[in-house]
Formats: sequence, C-alpha cells, structure tokens
Amino acid sequence: MMISLRKLLPFFLSLLVLLTLAGSGFAQKQKVAQATVPFEFWVEGFQLPAGAYQIAPLESTSYLLLRSTDGKILQEVFTLPIDDDPAKADESKLVFRIENGKYYLYGGWGRFGRRVLTGESVRPVPSGADRAEVPIIYR
Repeated sequence: MMISLRKLLPFFLSLLVLLTLAGSGFAQKQKVAQATVPFEFWVEGFQLPAGAYQIAPLESTSYLLLRSTDGKILQEVFTLPIDDDPAKADESKLVFRIENGKYYLYGGWGRFGRRVLTGESVRPVPSGADRAEVPIIYR
C-alpha cells in the first residue's frame, strides 16, 4: 500500500486550503473603537471637524490613528502612557482640553491604559470646565 508523493501532495494541499477557509470562518472579528465627537477639535496643530471617528489601534502605547468613518480624514497621533491600567469598555473615552473656547485632544483612555498626546504631555490632566469627554464605543 504505497501511495506516491504525487498523489499525496494534492490531497494535503486541498486539506490545507480547507482548514484555512474553515479557520477564517471561526475567527472572531476584532472590535473597532469608534467615537462621535460633537465639536470641531485640534490635534497637534491640525483642526478636525466634528463627526464620527474610528480610533485604531487604541491598544498601542505610543500611537493612535483617527479615521473619519467616511474615510476623508486620517490623522496620526503619537502618545505617551500615563499608566497601563485598562479602562473598562464603558469607561473608554477621548479626553479634550478646552482653552479659549477651542477643544484640543488631550488623550485617550482605553483597554491598555491612559495615553496622552506627546504635545499635551507637558500639561496637567484637564479637569472641571476645562475638560470634555467623548465616550469610545467598541463595535
């Protein structure tokens, strides 16, 4: 009962393709972090309009990417960690500093801790009337 390599190779390749397709069907979709910012705001010298934004990857310790859901706006943001204490999903948020009626993105609280924009890191965490928060929703 010797089976030649030429006959076994197509069988194993077919099996590999089948397992790959089956595995991709069972893979979990990664949840996307999204925030709807109700005001125009500034990020590191760039003004962004109010709207819905996807935030990826929020789990990074040094980088966020803001992408408008319509795909027209893409803004990278470099961050520094304040801590590594994860925020619960319902406590994830973008934090804004308010100065002279303008909103400046200060940082983001997410699953991998609190992060502050590098340009904002010299400032204290905003509080009271100088602070606005926008919840991050994972979809």
